[in-house]
Amino acid sequence: LKLLIFSDMSAPEVVSGEVCPRRFGLNYDPPAIILEYLEVSTGKLFHRKVALKRLRSSTDPARVAEKLRQVNRPLLTEDSGVAFEQIVSLVKKLQDSMHQKSSTASAETKVPDEIDYHEANLNKLSDNELARHKAKMNTSFLANQMKPGDNGFVYDMRVDFPDADQSCGWDSEED
Repeated sequence: LKLLIFSDMSAPEVVSGEVCPRRFGLNYDPPAIILEYLEVSTGKLFHRKVALKRLRSSTDPARVAEKLRQVNRPLLTEDSGVAFEQIVSLVKKLQDSMHQKSSTASAETKVPDEIDYHEANLNKLSDNELARHKAKMNTSFLANQMKPGDNGFVYDMRVDFPDADQSCGWDSEED
């Protein structure tokens, strides 16, 4: 068995074993590390995708790197030329991207506090923006909703509204 050892994954030298890691790739969504390695006996290149489904931005990257080493022992050992710090660095990059993505998503979910729903045309909004406005309206509705058992609750309340100040045009009886 022959193993290739290299420090920067660019100039390997043959020692003993059967695989030689070549380079890493990152998949950010869903988080995964892809390792390209050479099978020395056949001379073929392979890719190993290691999914990190439970990775969180708060997880200790050194612990994740150690677990990766244990699960992928033949590919990620110091003897094969993969430094532990390199694996930790890759995990940190994935976590940084997750943190940036979550902070961007939280900034997008904020609904403007002041909007005039009488003037705004909600038909021109995207589905996501419309869903956010509906959620805000639903929160207001639920806060003001009268339920059986509440003080002032009247079953089947009927109210006559005054005539509108403005004509809306779509329900006129002049046709």
